[in-house]
Amino acid sequence: MYAQKKVYNPNQPIQKRIEYYNIAKDQAIAQFKKSYKLDENTTFLEKKETVDISGMSHQRHQQYFNGLKVEFGTLITHSRNGLVESVNGELYNPKDLVLKPSISAAEAFVLAKKSINAEKYLWEDVESAKELNYEIPKGELVIFPKVNSGEIKLAFKYDIYAVVPISRSEVYVDAHSGEILYKNPIIKHLSLEDGRENQLANQFEQMVATTVPTRYSGNQTIETTFNAGLNKYVLQDGTRGNGIVTYNSGKTNTYPSTHFSDATNTWNTGNYTAAHTSKDNAALDAHWGAEKTYDFWKNIFSRNSFDDNNSQIKSYVHYDDTPATTTGMSNAFWNGSVMSYGDGTSKPFTALDVCGHEIGHAVCSYTADLAYQNHSGAMNEGFSDIWGACIEHYGRTGSMGGTINANVWIVGEDIVIGGLRSMSNPNSKGDPNCFNGTNWIATADENACTPSNGNDQCGVHTNSGVLNYWFYLLTVGGSGTNNAPIAERDTYSVTGIGLLKAAQIAYFAERDYLTPNATYFDARNATMEVASNLYCSSSAETKAVANAWNAVNIGVAYITGANDAVLKSISGGNVNVACGSTFAPSVVIENGGTAALTSATITYNIDGGANSVINWTGNLASCSSVPQAISVIGLTRGFHVLNVSITTTGDANSFNNDRSVVIIVNDNGVVNTVNTFENASNVLVSVDESGKTNTVWERGTVSKTLLTNSVAGSQVYATKLSGNYPDKTTSYLVSQCYNLSNVVNPTVSFDMAFDLESNWDIIYFEYSTDSGVTWNVLGTSTDANWYNSSRTPNGTDCFNCIGKQWTGDYATAPTGGTGVNGNKRNYSHSLASLNNPSNAIFRFTFVSDDAANQEGVIIDNFVVQGTLSRGENSFEQFSVYPNPSKGKFNVVLSTSEEVKVEVFDIRGCSVYNQSHKSEGEIFNKEIDLNTISSGVYILNIESAGKKEARRIIIE
Repeated sequence: MYAQKKVYNPNQPIQKRIEYYNIAKDQAIAQFKKSYKLDENTTFLEKKETVDISGMSHQRHQQYFNGLKVEFGTLITHSRNGLVESVNGELYNPKDLVLKPSISAAEAFVLAKKSINAEKYLWEDVESAKELNYEIPKGELVIFPKVNSGEIKLAFKYDIYAVVPISRSEVYVDAHSGEILYKNPIIKHLSLEDGRENQLANQFEQMVATTVPTRYSGNQTIETTFNAGLNKYVLQDGTRGNGIVTYNSGKTNTYPSTHFSDATNTWNTGNYTAAHTSKDNAALDAHWGAEKTYDFWKNIFSRNSFDDNNSQIKSYVHYDDTPATTTGMSNAFWNGSVMSYGDGTSKPFTALDVCGHEIGHAVCSYTADLAYQNHSGAMNEGFSDIWGACIEHYGRTGSMGGTINANVWIVGEDIVIGGLRSMSNPNSKGDPNCFNGTNWIATADENACTPSNGNDQCGVHTNSGVLNYWFYLLTVGGSGTNNAPIAERDTYSVTGIGLLKAAQIAYFAERDYLTPNATYFDARNATMEVASNLYCSSSAETKAVANAWNAVNIGVAYITGANDAVLKSISGGNVNVACGSTFAPSVVIENGGTAALTSATITYNIDGGANSVINWTGNLASCSSVPQAISVIGLTRGFHVLNVSITTTGDANSFNNDRSVVIIVNDNGVVNTVNTFENASNVLVSVDESGKTNTVWERGTVSKTLLTNSVAGSQVYATKLSGNYPDKTTSYLVSQCYNLSNVVNPTVSFDMAFDLESNWDIIYFEYSTDSGVTWNVLGTSTDANWYNSSRTPNGTDCFNCIGKQWTGDYATAPTGGTGVNGNKRNYSHSLASLNNPSNAIFRFTFVSDDAANQEGVIIDNFVVQGTLSRGENSFEQFSVYPNPSKGKFNVVLSTSEEVKVEVFDIRGCSVYNQSHKSEGEIFNKEIDLNTISSGVYILNIESAGKKEARRIIIE
């Protein structure tokens, strides 16, 4: 009852990677799916999107099959300026899998629990379970690939937290046979030794910074809070994210809300003296270590706490997994929610690198989520060792520069004499310093091991030495000959690039490229791509990355190419929808080869149209770059893509020759002109929140189950013309720009129908009067014929609500309205509060949450209305011709008095201002605008107390 096998090939990347360049994300995903022979039953849910310091955007997608999550199924798109350059991922094809379980979730839970065989479970401790927001698992039906055998199974997944003995694992039970398929440890201990797994509501009034004597790092400044209920200071920091708090487990295996406290906030007497048997001063290290860990991620990588969402960091000191014994727990671990520190036999496990290491596991869970087995598990441990070392250096020096103390490269040296692992010399601790070398433990990735607790999931703590040594060499450099088998042995020489650059390359690879079952070979590919993006393909950084991997027997040393023209970037893209913004793009040419770059051919087009060519000449040294301007004219309103390619004679690498950039073009709208969206000239600007894509709003005839009849076949704008809108998105539909300076009683009006997940997905209407720099929400729910909801976030639902929005199901009848939400009806609102701006822009803002989507929103017949005069009336006769023209316009006006003629560009700036005398009862004069560049303008006429405006076009 499993899907077809695809046996894994050892010693190769498990990820597949395809380079596309210049194509839309949907198209890239469709092609990547095809490479796995996946059909329409496979879909993807967009997850977190990140951007690295080079401007590259990376978005993870979770694979689903017939609505069931495919564990490990991950697709990552890598985009620049809205278009995909490459995709990598690991996907699985469950097309032959029987999706109806043979056993119930309750039966599977019994089997999962039996496989753990604990004496006590966390759900039995109500207080601790509540503190950790943990409930007895109900079981999730998922599709589970057995990565190394190639079998794909239907499984029930349970998060089982055992207290005695301590463990927390995701347990996968075959939904047909009841077999335990995999136990993925959520609790990841610092180390294993000698076969023993566990070696290693009050009122707050005042936050205070104080200097305290930590146990391992001397005097350090921490943040505390005065607790009015206790009348003492406690280890509570409210200055970082949603807080950092350190509790006292009191030598139990529970998680109480018991504070460490001190009456004077000096923390140097009583229980906090170094010699006191309570070892309470270890709590100072845990608290300071959590603060330094938060600061490292925030200041070095702009990451807000371990989840990048400012989650509170909780630490529990004096935790003991076996409280009945006299010795403390000789370990520390992240349990999936909080930090747990044991007292050890003599030294508590609260050292700075231990704290950084364990919270590093949390970071991994929210990024690559590396499976805790084989190569991926070894890298899970290795990345945590890397972050522990970085945080130890950063915490004690305040920077990522300067001289690195040798102890930084020893894991846990403050706890155990000589430390637990060595990053600079893994062999000295019985760990390998290269793949297949001395001390390497063969894994299931080489078809040589079956992961289990007994073999440390095929040596995850041991084999982490490979990543550790790679990072050490990348940072400080080194040379020698590795101890891989003779046939694989390499002599290497690595020039270090420093701790900061090495950390950036490691982090962006973990965050943006690696998938759950990635191998060391995948990690090499990922870090090489990161280095090339951040620097250049022939940079010292890229060479060091390749040579460091060669040193640990992963891949070859860096190979140099003589000629390599690189299109580094395109600048000048206009992601601001302001009318009249100019577009003056330029490209950056980089020499990625070793020889001087003296010539290159630049080819570019708009939206895949006719190519323009520039033949560049110059003299660029290796890794040098130079800008080159390109000319783009004649852009129409809407969303465009500029595609650019560069090449040179004998170009060694084609993968770095192409880039694209999004161009947003807007122009001026005409008051009282209804936009029916029936043809291409009615297009509006549709753009996602990133400013780089327009994947949500589409113009055309809708094909939906509920909303189709409501539009009677006309062309509309919709949040997808067919099917449901996507989850976790914010997207805008933006109007043209309107000059309301001469409009009396302006209003906005449109037809709308919607079907939205009530109180979770919303739409609202905004305006800007400063060319799109700032936006304000128009109206409230108390306004007639406007919003139907005034909800704000309440901690239960409506997290996206802003207090004034439209939301609700198709069949719900709006208060004060007629029909139901899903029937197209007119909505209108006065614009008088805008005070007659010369440049008003409007937009519909659509927001959806992380899950549960419906048919969405349709918009039709958009119009800005009003009387084009502030005087009594408009002119009895007023005409402008020819329009469009080459620059000369005849203005005919029924007036005998002086006429003031003013012309505004689409930004609202005056470009012509003159007064002319009228001869007779009719003013008839040619206005010469030949000196003004081509484009769309507003012609304002004022005479005898009357005003009118016309849109004119200069060709």
